Amino acid sequence: MQPYINTIETFDAQNEYKIGYTYLGSERVTTNEVSIREAVSGSQPIYLSQSTKFDKVHILPANALMNGKTYWVKIRVQVNETTWSSWSPEEEFLCLSTPVLTFDSLDDNSYVYNNNIMMSVVYRQEQGERVETYQFSLLNQNKTPIKTFPVRVPDQLSPNVFSERFDGLVKGKMYYVGCRITTRNGIRFFDTHEFIPHFVTPSIDGIITVDNSGDDGQVLLQAYLKQMLGTQTKPFIPNAPTDNSNNYTFMNGEWIIIPAEMPLMYTRLGMAKASDFVVKLWCKNVLNGTMLEFSEELGKGVHLKFTKHDDYITCEKEYMGVTSRTRSNVVAGLGLKEFYLYIKVVEFRILMKIVPKV
Repeated sequence: MQPYINTIETFDAQNEYKIGYTYLGSERVTTNEVSIREAVSGSQPIYLSQSTKFDKVHILPANALMNGKTYWVKIRVQVNETTWSSWSPEEEFLCLSTPVLTFDSLDDNSYVYNNNIMMSVVYRQEQGERVETYQFSLLNQNKTPIKTFPVRVPDQLSPNVFSERFDGLVKGKMYYVGCRITTRNGIRFFDTHEFIPHFVTPSIDGIITVDNSGDDGQVLLQAYLKQMLGTQTKPFIPNAPTDNSNNYTFMNGEWIIIPAEMPLMYTRLGMAKASDFVVKLWCKNVLNGTMLEFSEELGKGVHLKFTKHDDYITCEKEYMGVTSRTRSNVVAGLGLKEFYLYIKVVEFRILMKIVPKV
């Protein structure tokens, strides 16, 4: 009795692959031999190897074959110490490189800037394999599907670009976009990429001042419009007669010097929720020691304390008497240099990344 090879799907020859087979004889078999040759008449085996396993599989090692070629494979099994079964019928299969999906709608920081976007993916495959169908899905931070879109057929004018509209996204919440493809020769490939909606909502704050011009007997009304981007916030300075941010000293028209005795506090800080908020800070000349603290109004609730060290930053989180600490990436020679600090809170985890400004 001869064995039979199970269906072999198109696979990447640079990866290990398990060739399964079926044998219905009464003998217990553990040793098999596989022969593989190019799908060309009169070709000789380029892979011939024996394997001893209790499962009915033969593990083909990585790089034993070449991508872009079609092969014939057959197998036989050892039924006793001296006897082999007949060879199975030859089965044909194709080796192709693993596709690459580039999520074109996402920037380097995996942000999108709207709650309704056209998600675009660019497909590449080394041997030019064509895609038959694709399907998008939206997943939460645990990679559990929230929404699965219909199966689509690529546009003939742009067969390597796939798109789907995503709407109803929540600002500051982490998602994953998934894309599943099926190709002409049977490649089934699925890839995901995380992203965070970080869109901004403009608002206008009007300020009117009155100047009495005694020389010409007129009263001059001046109106100033100030555009604020992002979550609406209100600066507040403890023990100050006003809460106007202009009480601070500006350096070079862009940097604000915040002395320790007059910290900058914000009420109704929309991003400082218990989870899923993102912060980007632009800093320089930051001395070692406490550099930033987050807490709810009047210091209640969760308290986050950020401390700068020579070449990294630590965050201390305090809640209900329990303190936890996390550390950012290490940047050698950070010192007083200019840098961006990205802070992301996902559930109970504080994630930080320092990016030196070039």
